[in-house]
Amino acid sequence: MPEEVDIPEGEGLLIRSPASFTLIAGRVEVWGAEVDGATIPLEGIELLITASSDSRVRVNGSYLRLRVPIPKWWKDLPDLLSGKRVLFLGRVDSGKSSTMLYTLNKLLRSGKVSLIDSDVGQSDLGPPGVISSKDIAEPVVHTKLLEPDFMHFVGDKTPSGHFLPMIRGVVRALDESRGDTVLINTTGFVDGGAARALKRSKMEFADPDVVILLEKEEGDLSHMAKIVPKGVKVLRYRSPAGNRTKSRDYRMIARRALIRRYLSGASTRRIHTGDVELVNTFLMTGVRKDEYVPFLEHVLETRIHWLEESPDMLVALAAWDVDRRKVAALSNLLNKEVRVGPVSAYRGLYVGLTRDGRCVGVGLMEAMNLREGWVDVLSGYEGMVDGLALGYIRFNAEGDEIGSRGMNIP
Repeated sequence: MPEEVDIPEGEGLLIRSPASFTLIAGRVEVWGAEVDGATIPLEGIELLITASSDSRVRVNGSYLRLRVPIPKWWKDLPDLLSGKRVLFLGRVDSGKSSTMLYTLNKLLRSGKVSLIDSDVGQSDLGPPGVISSKDIAEPVVHTKLLEPDFMHFVGDKTPSGHFLPMIRGVVRALDESRGDTVLINTTGFVDGGAARALKRSKMEFADPDVVILLEKEEGDLSHMAKIVPKGVKVLRYRSPAGNRTKSRDYRMIARRALIRRYLSGASTRRIHTGDVELVNTFLMTGVRKDEYVPFLEHVLETRIHWLEESPDMLVALAAWDVDRRKVAALSNLLNKEVRVGPVSAYRGLYVGLTRDGRCVGVGLMEAMNLREGWVDVLSGYEGMVDGLALGYIRFNAEGDEIGSRGMNIP
């Protein structure tokens, strides 16, 4: 039921969607943008309302009162960042997205802002598993409600194993951006040698003017501060998130809501493999070898749906999971790499539909028959495509995660 809530000047509310609010009296901002109400039916969106004067709002949905909703340093950022290219680094739930959203709205007073979201696990712009960008000229209630100008499909909720696609996506997004200020969000992957390598490479290619480190505890990103290229200004702040850590379930709900949004009105379309380039897979890179099928079925003790060979690799689709030791033995016998994947790894597989190298839509693989040369994809995008990029997460039609396609699956 709707509830009327008084908000003293300087205090605020954190509302979690699905929810709505309407201003009854006073003045309020949502993420730094002055508004008089909003309705958010999509799950997994947070609205930070702050009162510019003693105010009253009507709220329909769950909310949390905040005595100090805006850290003091947020108010300094627009002047520090205006006209700059800025990269945000921080752990999961460190407040990168919140800081960027508030700062974005305040920066719009001095020109257009380009937002690049490379946090593939917790997207705030565009679908999950996709690097997205948008040039923004008007205040926004939340960037999850916007349509990206540019998308680059990675297809996973983690950057692990996808360093080159991650970096390439950010570089391409930068090439597309036309804002006076550019804000770049990143994943919470910040610990270990692989994380250092990825973030250092991303900084070198993105060439930021400023790197902002959001530390959940003092000094917990000191290792990241030391790999920032010379000449780049580093600003270090304590995380504004406080104890408002999102649970794993909430992050899954948010991801599911975005999948549902991009599958809204979806229908099944048949894509012929001869008409498109298959990306992120070894399938269709060799020559079909039906004559090898009986031998492989005997060795692996499974039915083989598809088999192809190239000079460096044997690739097969099997009826079910196979013993990896047998695959390794077969590789040694043939003196070439052998990749075998179960057909189940492709059911509900997240895919990107591409045209001219750009991701133009996303979908879920429903069926695949390489012998007949087609793939059925559930997608809301109906336009022409010349490529199909295979991802690594599997969803059902309701947007629930149901598994993954491992990196060893062709």
